[in-house]
Amino acid sequence: MATEIESLLEYALNVGASELIVTEGAPSAVRLSGKVCSIPDAPAIAVGGLREILTSMEGESGTVMGSWCGSKWRVRYYRAALGNAAVFRPVLEECPEFTSIGAPESINALLGISSGLVVFAGPTCSGKTTTATSYISALCQSKILRVSFLTEKEIPVKCDPCLVLKDDSGDIEQKVEQALRSGTDLIWLGDFDGQALIPVLHAAEAGALVVLNVTAGNAVGVIDALIGAVSTENRDLVRNMLASVLKAVVVQRLLPSTQGGSTAAWEVLFGTQNVAAKIRNGEHFTLPSILAASAADGMMLMDDCIIELANAGYISAEDASRYVANPARLG
Repeated sequence: MATEIESLLEYALNVGASELIVTEGAPSAVRLSGKVCSIPDAPAIAVGGLREILTSMEGESGTVMGSWCGSKWRVRYYRAALGNAAVFRPVLEECPEFTSIGAPESINALLGISSGLVVFAGPTCSGKTTTATSYISALCQSKILRVSFLTEKEIPVKCDPCLVLKDDSGDIEQKVEQALRSGTDLIWLGDFDGQALIPVLHAAEAGALVVLNVTAGNAVGVIDALIGAVSTENRDLVRNMLASVLKAVVVQRLLPSTQGGSTAAWEVLFGTQNVAAKIRNGEHFTLPSILAASAADGMMLMDDCIIELANAGYISAEDASRYVANPARLG
């Protein structure tokens, strides 16, 4: 059974898939340019097949790292209707340079930030973790920092000559507190799933640079996800804290390229006074109008980027119409 799954992993690598999706008792699939596609003639994996290859599957869900077919994989497993299911995601062997990832030049300004909150966002398999890791790596190479990684590093981070503080005990809140007591300059939280937001924002207020990932399709979705992670009685507090510490939100989305493979579309939001006021007043739903009018400040609206890619021929008009909020603008 392990051999069958390894064959599927080999197929995923050969076609350039960003994910292999295996569900016991059901056909397997791959994610290509953001779309889930079935694998031709792929056999259904029998119940127990995933446990055979992963060996360690504690609880109903979890994440493990493994190496198969000459590549490193991050595997998220969970229970499905027919049996276990898992999503295999290939992991880069080394971190790309931040200035070479194809992002808008304006995000290079993030390298000058020393405190506050920076969020990298996008849908599943959009490359946000790679972008965030390359940013962390660039910061660590540009100055001597005390760094705390509160997440397992999928991609090796170039940390020399920084001091990496290690503390594997306790929950996120305890780790953030320990990082602050140790005088940490940079906290890399990894994927945000609603955990301990207020302590994380306190760390940003205290002078640390906090970096995290959020699964969201645009900047408004990021703010919604963060505010929605706390109880109703704490939301006014979180709005005020976010307004004071948010430095930038960088959203990316992978779209099918007319040249084959994928091309990235971007949205960039900087924490200006105008943006802070909208967040503080609960009017962050109006941020797209600010993004559209702030190109001179380095901001970018996702719709504008997608339309620009379509006009330049990098993506088809049909694909662009699927992703823009206002397809009428494609004309």
